[in-house]
Amino acid sequence: ESMRLYPPAWGIGRKALKDFEVGGYRLPAGTNVFLMQWITHHDERYYPEPERFKPERWEESNQGGQIPRFAYFPFGGGPRKCIGASFAMMEAVLLLATLARRFRLELAPDARVELLPSLTLRPRFGLRMLVRKRLAPVLG
Repeated sequence: ESMRLYPPAWGIGRKALKDFEVGGYRLPAGTNVFLMQWITHHDERYYPEPERFKPERWEESNQGGQIPRFAYFPFGGGPRKCIGASFAMMEAVLLLATLARRFRLELAPDARVELLPSLTLRPRFGLRMLVRKRLAPVLG
């Protein structure tokens, strides 16, 4: 859900190798086409309440497996998909599980969150966080 709200790349550019039609529009060869993860991932047609952080939307009983192909593509898709996508997802799960077990992270009260869309999408001022040690590790 975090990757839906804040995909690492907010848009991908491609150049059409031959003429093609999409959505009733004819695009000639050589046309630059931009696929915008940010816009697609925030589209109400695919994600009700698109601005809300709702991890439960990915449960099988809710929406999991029901969105159209490429309505979720934080690392791109097809033959040009990011080669590090699988590693990045595995690394993120392991890192978050390790941290969440020992610490509680909270956004600092004075933190200013503003996005900086450059090559990747990142926080403009970093993320000021409060890190609190858990009294006992979370078991599970």
